[in-house]
Amino acid sequence: MTYLINNGVVEYDNVPISSEELYKQGRLNAICNGEVISLVASKRPADLRFHFYINPQPHFSVSFKGELLDTQQLTSLKQQGYFVANAKRIHFVSSEIKTHVDAAFSDLHLPSLIKLLRTLSQEGLCEQLPSNLLETLRTKNKRIAHHEKLFVQELYPYQKQGVDWLSFCVDNGVGTILADDMGLGKTAQIIALCCDTLEKNPNAKILIVVPNPLLDNWKREFAFFAPQVEPYLHYGTARRGVSSALLGHNVVIMPYTTMAFDISMLEELYFDLAVFDEASMLKNPNSGRSIAVRRLDIGVAVAMSGTPVENSLMDAWSLSDLVFPRYLGSQEAFKSRYVHRDLSETLSANLEELEASLRQITLRRMKKDVLEQLPEKLDIHLPVSQTESEKLAYDNIIEEMQNDADGSGILPMINKLQQFTAHPALLNPKAPTDVRSLSAQSAKFELMLLKLDAIALSAEKVIIFATFQKAIDLVKSAVKEKYGITAGVIDGRTPNEERQPLIDEFSSSEGFDVLILHPRTAGMGLNITAATHVIHYCRQWNPALEEQATARAWRNGQKSVVSVYYMYYANTIEETIDERIRLKQQLSDRVVSVADEKETDKQIMLAYLETLGL
Repeated sequence: MTYLINNGVVEYDNVPISSEELYKQGRLNAICNGEVISLVASKRPADLRFHFYINPQPHFSVSFKGELLDTQQLTSLKQQGYFVANAKRIHFVSSEIKTHVDAAFSDLHLPSLIKLLRTLSQEGLCEQLPSNLLETLRTKNKRIAHHEKLFVQELYPYQKQGVDWLSFCVDNGVGTILADDMGLGKTAQIIALCCDTLEKNPNAKILIVVPNPLLDNWKREFAFFAPQVEPYLHYGTARRGVSSALLGHNVVIMPYTTMAFDISMLEELYFDLAVFDEASMLKNPNSGRSIAVRRLDIGVAVAMSGTPVENSLMDAWSLSDLVFPRYLGSQEAFKSRYVHRDLSETLSANLEELEASLRQITLRRMKKDVLEQLPEKLDIHLPVSQTESEKLAYDNIIEEMQNDADGSGILPMINKLQQFTAHPALLNPKAPTDVRSLSAQSAKFELMLLKLDAIALSAEKVIIFATFQKAIDLVKSAVKEKYGITAGVIDGRTPNEERQPLIDEFSSSEGFDVLILHPRTAGMGLNITAATHVIHYCRQWNPALEEQATARAWRNGQKSVVSVYYMYYANTIEETIDERIRLKQQLSDRVVSVADEKETDKQIMLAYLETLGL
């Protein structure tokens, strides 16, 4: 029997012969280009290699033994799973390779293309993959974000590039991780992305899930960057438990706790874009909140995290699987491939391939990468959302003040209020002081620890300013329990001769370290340029004191950008203080000396009470 080779396919009487039948025959005669040839069926699967090209459009080719398959060979490979080489031998491919061929030569959308490239790379079937495929394609297609109508502030160039990249990913259905370093403005970029999404589709629905303490911060950031976009805060006991309550809002912000509790209602809705702030809170894929997130109906997901890998490689899997399901395979397959009990085994695994895969869907810039675009000091004002119990306790203290009609007893009450805003445990000697309890009692303390997590993972140093000795002790004990280091303390209890040695030890230590200072005791005269982060945990009612305290790190000799976090409870006297301090900084370019500050704590408090309706 003589067959005919037509466009690379073996036929008989115009009917293609299956690869199974050809394999069984082993040898056969066929007419090729008018000549009778003898073909031998190879008994081993062909060892193919895939090649990926960007230009003129993204496409694949396939090679065998270093030679690219021609059009006829590709046709028979795609149609029948075999090809004829050198007019001598029929080569078959395995079912796995045939699946890859079918995918490579189909009309792939971008997420499928990225997954296929990773699979081919993992299996050693494709080499020289583009290091930054998404940015290469974005640049090639000249795609930029358009958010000018809704976003009213200026972005740094690297932030603009970040928004362009995020916008391209969202347009193409690629879930991503925004993992820029602390202080580089991830929130601003996400808000610009929301504006871009809404300008393209005014009916788009966007969900932003955040840690409880950051609700007010997000609300205020929208008001600053995109005042026309008014997000709806879904949280608290007053929220409605029906999905229709959210339908009239383009942007919905809620805490993780509410998202997990209301998931049955939320899964009735579709969100074009979902953003997860501090996404390390989802690093345990088996936690209740992580399981709830995966029940959401989402078009594209973006995870925000300055610390994409905290404790183990499973953190990377969790975040990538959140935004790009199955990109790194199943949880079990990932563990089997990369996670071993013996650390040496883990390190000997091909982590370069894993890192390259993560880079495809992750945007991460460090401060050192964009240093020339940044100011020397990044002032980051962080409004903290009170918990229900904190709000109730705060209102009770304010009510006590309001009942003090002549103001004679207001000074002790001011002290009580300042202690409360430092931590409720200062007013309750019996309160538990382990890390979990301290975070549960104080949203501000919880947020401070979130910031310390990121600073620790960056192996940088931080100064924390706290006013009360008990507050200082609580911070010190929490740092010891959570990070295993003993923070240095300089306050009224620290002898003068011990202060400089503490600073020297802090400055010379390797990696992450914490120094806790009292702003009046240690806020002047000290040089601590080893610190690149300053946290004002307890706010001073005197702006000059905060300026001088910040200058411990931000001074001559400092070679890095200093991130300064000003933490305050939203909708409280602390917010009033923060606004006053910012206003005074805007009004004067000079450093205000302590003597220039004439207002007393009592005057400030009485003025604040007047605004509440006294």
